[in-house]
Amino acid sequence: MREEQVTKAILKHLTDRKWTIVAFDFPQSGTGKMLHPNKSVSEKNKGGIIPDIAAVKNGVCLFFENKDRTVESDFHKLTEVRDGEAYKDAIAALLNGYDVKHIYYGVGLPSAKYGTKAQSLAALVDFVVGVTSDGSIEWLANTPSIAI
Repeated sequence: MREEQVTKAILKHLTDRKWTIVAFDFPQSGTGKMLHPNKSVSEKNKGGIIPDIAAVKNGVCLFFENKDRTVESDFHKLTEVRDGEAYKDAIAALLNGYDVKHIYYGVGLPSAKYGTKAQSLAALVDFVVGVTSDGSIEWLANTPSIAI
């Protein structure tokens, strides 16, 4: 299962459940919204991040980084975005106009790829969502107290 398939399955699941998609990106497509670090004065896109999906519903925002396999650096990147201050302004601008009270950061991947490595990294993010071979979505780790 490719990353694009993971993203499409999660997008479908979210839109079917009336989540508002604020931003999304397919691999190599350039469709996403670049979030720049606060007070960025460096090169145009240096240090920028593009969430694969940002979705909002009932005061909750979910940020997804999706992959076709476990990529350790993505777990660390989400932790830095969530716990640091570097992207607070860009996230606030992206979510301007939405009444967001809670933001959760997580990883989407094929359920079959949720192995020992992903399990050991799961504590770094707020959730891990899996896409099954039939396109269904399942919580794999750290289920927030929300329904997606």
